[in-house]
Amino acid sequence: MTMKILADMRDPQVTEWNYGAYRYGLEPLYLPNSKECVERGRFGALMPKPCDLDAVRLAEPPDLDLLDEVFWFRWITGHQITFVLWQLTARILGRPTMDQETAEVLTFLAEGYSAILLYTSSCTRDSYERVIRPSMYRQHHGFSGSWAPDYMLVRSLYNGRALASEPRDTTERLHRAVRVNQLVHAAVAARLVPGSESLLRTSISEIRLQPRSTLGVVYDQFFMTVREPVPDEEIISQLIRRLRAVLIDVWRNGLYPGGSESYEGLPPELRTPFISECEHRFDGIATGLALLAGGLAESKERQRVRNA
Repeated sequence: MTMKILADMRDPQVTEWNYGAYRYGLEPLYLPNSKECVERGRFGALMPKPCDLDAVRLAEPPDLDLLDEVFWFRWITGHQITFVLWQLTARILGRPTMDQETAEVLTFLAEGYSAILLYTSSCTRDSYERVIRPSMYRQHHGFSGSWAPDYMLVRSLYNGRALASEPRDTTERLHRAVRVNQLVHAAVAARLVPGSESLLRTSISEIRLQPRSTLGVVYDQFFMTVREPVPDEEIISQLIRRLRAVLIDVWRNGLYPGGSESYEGLPPELRTPFISECEHRFDGIATGLALLAGGLAESKERQRVRNA
């Protein structure tokens, strides 16, 4: 199944939407819990294969009459992709040494995470304030991204602590990718909620403390994520399936559907070159993520055969 999806993604004529029950419909994501993730065998590192679909666009007109559905699909599915990327990153981080290959794969995953973050948050400010933010508020008045169970697995990488003792000549590009990711997070906040406080901060006086495990369930439920034992092949297949749907969406609608606001108006310190690059090369970045994920699955299968 994974190889079939990868073959489809290499063909720019494959535009059939077969994700969810209808166009921009959602699907649940099945992932192991974070404890099981770190206990599993490590993925071997494998570099992504070159792929460039930057120029591919669909001839069909964009779905301008479905913008709220498009943005809702992007918010939920983009977060689901992020959860899988975090788990893959955690398992690469579990390798005993930070050699050049490991650092390069982690760099690619970090850049892919930043690209998916831009896609996830590509909604207009109006759609965010009218549809997305109220939905999170209804799920929990203090709804917060800090509750994401899988982020705990990679927090040390994205705050820089995991790289503090690593040789700079090996991890220079990874350091830069992590810094860019921090700037992208700041850019997303500046674009969608300029001058506004998070739901958690605005609701802090009215909510009582709850266990982190409870908040993690609340968070997973909102993003249609089910925690159960899942084979590695299925984890990869779910990721590639979502990336394929994302690519069809972007080919049809562009990264900013209907000319919705881009990141052009941000302060210079937040307008990183990566944002501009991602806006022009999103297709290639997303396809590269799928090919890297397929390579990880192949690497894991080879390891299983050797150990059999």
